[in-house]
Amino acid sequence: MKSVMCAVAVLFAVPPVLPENMAPRALDVKGVTFDHAKAGNAPKAVEIRTADELTKSPLFADDASRSAVKKQVDFAAEKLVVFVWQGSGGDRLFSSATKDGTTVTFSHKVGATDDLRKHAHAFAVPKDATVEVKK
Repeated sequence: MKSVMCAVAVLFAVPPVLPENMAPRALDVKGVTFDHAKAGNAPKAVEIRTADELTKSPLFADDASRSAVKKQVDFAAEKLVVFVWQGSGGDRLFSSATKDGTTVTFSHKVGATDDLRKHAHAFAVPKDATVEVKK
């Protein structure tokens, strides 16, 4: 009886594992250098579907940065979504996905400060997901 109670306790103590496609996965971009000369004043989603496209992407300043990002993405199942822009230091980018993972939505909240800052974010999303950007 004790073993049954322990098993039940473990089932409730361990949170359920959600499918990976439930939300976009933010990548670690510390140490990654982006080319902000090509950036606009609002975030624009750039989808990179293959490792070859990543190699040719002008958003990254060098090969070491491309390599650091490439290590974090499984291009067989995922695509890379990159945002590079200049704006208020208070600018924020939020992400969400539909329950079935077929649509990934990014929303941009403009900051209230008038300081010009460089922003860059990278996400891995399911390869066949539709990407939307809303203000």
